[in-house]
Amino acid sequence: MSDSTVFIAVDFGTAFSGYCFKFAGSEQICEPKWGKEYGFNTPKTPTCILFDENEKFLEFGYDAVMTYTRQTQKDDAKKLYLFDNFKMELHGKELHRDIMITSKNGKQIKAMKVFSESLRFMKDHALEMIGKKYSASDATWILTVPAIWSEAAKQFMREAATEAGLMTEAEPKRLIIALESEAASVWCRQLPSEGFMEGDLRGSEKIEVVPGTQYMVVDCGGGIVNITVHETVKGGDLKELFSVYENNMNGQTVNKNIEAFLRELLMEVFNEFNKEHASNLQRLVYACNADLPRFYNTKVEYFQELFRKVNDTGAYSKKNPDWEQKLGAKMASFYDDSLKNIESLIKEALKNPNLNISYIFLVGGFALSPYVNSFIRERFRRRYKVLCPADAQMAVLRGAVTFGMRQNVVESRISRYSYGIRIAEEFDQAKHRGKHKYGTKEGKVYCDVCFHCFVQKDESVLFDEVREFNFNPIERDQKHVQFDLYYTESKSARFVDERGMVKIGSLTISMPVIKSGSPRRLKLQVKFGCPEMQATVRDLNTGEIGSVKLDIMSK
Repeated sequence: MSDSTVFIAVDFGTAFSGYCFKFAGSEQICEPKWGKEYGFNTPKTPTCILFDENEKFLEFGYDAVMTYTRQTQKDDAKKLYLFDNFKMELHGKELHRDIMITSKNGKQIKAMKVFSESLRFMKDHALEMIGKKYSASDATWILTVPAIWSEAAKQFMREAATEAGLMTEAEPKRLIIALESEAASVWCRQLPSEGFMEGDLRGSEKIEVVPGTQYMVVDCGGGIVNITVHETVKGGDLKELFSVYENNMNGQTVNKNIEAFLRELLMEVFNEFNKEHASNLQRLVYACNADLPRFYNTKVEYFQELFRKVNDTGAYSKKNPDWEQKLGAKMASFYDDSLKNIESLIKEALKNPNLNISYIFLVGGFALSPYVNSFIRERFRRRYKVLCPADAQMAVLRGAVTFGMRQNVVESRISRYSYGIRIAEEFDQAKHRGKHKYGTKEGKVYCDVCFHCFVQKDESVLFDEVREFNFNPIERDQKHVQFDLYYTESKSARFVDERGMVKIGSLTISMPVIKSGSPRRLKLQVKFGCPEMQATVRDLNTGEIGSVKLDIMSK
């Protein structure tokens, strides 16, 4: 919003979360550092939240993990609820407001509470860092989400943010939902040569921003690889050409591989080590991720140093004197599955005959691993300019702040599905044979399973483009009209009872009281070119704008 004092972007990641902020009129983007008390100094903190036995919030991030592991050593963890890596609980499920998620010890809490308390922690931490004279209402909040998320998942996050106090229902525009891949693209495109890894751009070499230039963004986070292709259009804005994703768990897979390796390496003493030094083992795994460049430049030597730090007595390593050699042999295998998936996904995208890509941007914390970085460069640098920002793990967050200040920077997007509403048409035996009929008080008969398509799958939709539907209420004295909202993979669907049709929610339109018998003509207007679907209704007789409640989590 134009009257905002500060713009605060929150990246609620699969494995790690963080925020950054920028004051209106300033060029500087600021963010905190996390985990100093545990020997870290990272721009993000683990996506972990801890509740007590009464479901009261206790800790978030490193503090949550370390508190829980200390309690595990005392065998008191059964009383606590620890949730980690829970972001993707919102993906691929039928969402509703009472959906539950399971903690590490098998206990359940409402997902809305887990997400809202996590966002509340981020909000409070950000406001404290910015200065106590500011409140949440002084800010525009930008919340990043994966491009693959459903409309229901986006609405869930908006409601969680409202419950967390980021904004109120009366001021919905103070919260902006931004797609992670778009935010990263916006950030990378404007970076100077020194903003990328050494050697990526030489001398005064700059990224081309002329119309027609295409950029592939490979976002390698903790849980998802998302590939998006943008093209620069006249005026410097972007249009989306292509998007695909793979949920292969990336950094989390590597973490599990490291832990499995340690278990194999230490054999019979692993359980003892884990019980007596659980927090130290957790530090070891985090350290491998927090300092990946150093980890891979020195490989075994770095692991030796870390192992000495977490194992004061050295007793375990003495029982396995050849563990250094085993580590060197195993190093590459930690990443094999993830790298094969990323390579396959990029190659599949490049098969698209409509693409003429100039640059491949590697972003996300996983992209900072020299092993990941060099692998992708070796595979694709002969044909494309492969670039990785020095702050790759923060590209989404920093780009989100820029996106929040100028939301129309992405001129158009590709629709992942065909979207439309269920409508009633006067029954026609030739068109509606065998379909459900509906009779009115006036004696007319309608087919009420017809599908009015607003936008087709793979169609390019402008940011501010409006799709319209004119209608007359079936009953003259109706106080409201509700349309069921559907999506499908089909580009030629005609009825909502066809195979592949999925009901995702409803649009409820409230109408003003009118004189009995007066005709009603209304225009429903829906925007699909924004990160979030938006809807309004206009009375064509009076010009009055009516309210539309968009509920994508209705059961």
